[in-house]
Amino acid sequence: MTTARVQVPPSPMSLGDVFTATFSVFRRRIGVFLALTGLQQLVSVVAIAVPVVLSLALLLPNLAMSTGPSDATIGLAILIVFGGFFLAAVVTGIVALYFDGMMITCANEATQGRFPTTIELRSLNKGYVGRIVGLYLLAMLAYLVGAVLVSLPLLFSLAGMIAVLNAGSSEAQSDASLAFIGGLSVTLLLMLALVAGAFVIGVKLAYVAQVCAVERLSGFSALRRAWGMTKGAFWRTFGYLLVFSLVAGAVQQAISVAVNLFAPTMSNLSSSVSSSGSAVLAMLRSSTFIMMIVAVYGIALLIQVVMVPLRIAFVTVMYGDQLRRQQLGPVDHAFAMNMPGYAQPGYGYPPAGYGYPQTGTHPGYGNQPGSGPYGQQPGSGAQTAPGSYGQQPPYDQG
Repeated sequence: MTTARVQVPPSPMSLGDVFTATFSVFRRRIGVFLALTGLQQLVSVVAIAVPVVLSLALLLPNLAMSTGPSDATIGLAILIVFGGFFLAAVVTGIVALYFDGMMITCANEATQGRFPTTIELRSLNKGYVGRIVGLYLLAMLAYLVGAVLVSLPLLFSLAGMIAVLNAGSSEAQSDASLAFIGGLSVTLLLMLALVAGAFVIGVKLAYVAQVCAVERLSGFSALRRAWGMTKGAFWRTFGYLLVFSLVAGAVQQAISVAVNLFAPTMSNLSSSVSSSGSAVLAMLRSSTFIMMIVAVYGIALLIQVVMVPLRIAFVTVMYGDQLRRQQLGPVDHAFAMNMPGYAQPGYGYPPAGYGYPQTGTHPGYGNQPGSGPYGQQPGSGAQTAPGSYGQQPPYDQG
């Protein structure tokens, strides 16, 4: 693992500064990030595979004896699959929240020059799932309610059209068609309004996970805090997130193009193999196809494993920069950074009243006097601890 310091430019950060800090954090803690996302993906795969394996095991005796399974067996297998997929979705969602919290904590600590072990990360992340799971369930409920409300006009108009068509009147059929078009139009308008609303809310609450992880708020307190953090910074937040999404999409697209260029070579190999009637060559053809499928899914999984921590680190760096901007206040930021007596709490630390206690130690992370929330908080105008965001040592140029 590299021992280079994390390169965190001073606030206010430009878009390039945020990318610089993100890649520096990712490079410094790449092993931890990849391990966390790898475990998350592994748990998701296992959770999805379990109901499939159980249903196949239920049907295997009938398949082995070449006999048709009974209706009860088929029904039970379907119930296992759909019920298992529902439970798998719940499990993977909660697991994703847990690992996301650990990665947020890891990124936030790294920006302040602290590199806790995995055990210490677990201690720092304790209680995160409990603080955010209510918001997660609320978001899922809002999504379902929104989807139902958007679909209602279309469903009602469709049901009315079917009823009129069954009546057989040509004039009524014409009216039914117009009613269906009207219902479809209303549904499309509601869908556009829902997408616009979700877009605004998503940007305004971009930091809610960071607030839950770093400041240890939960429920509506976390929502209010995250909403307030983006006040006056909506378009900058949106712009930074949009650029990151475009860059990540471009990288994924480039890899997809490379895979597509490689696929014809594999197909040609399969074609040459299939020109012979040899059973061995037919088996090779099958193996080649399987290898291609495995390679494609493997690359997709690798992209996911890398992109997830990069996105989390990017938003966490943005969160810390936004905190710092708010602490600097309505002054010329570049000048205020060097003003005597204007020292501020370290990067990533919430203002008084939020998050960590101001004195004492954090369980499982050792005594760190003068290091913000883990020890004694420095007073107004006091020099912050080395490695904090307010007094960052000269960062490495590599």
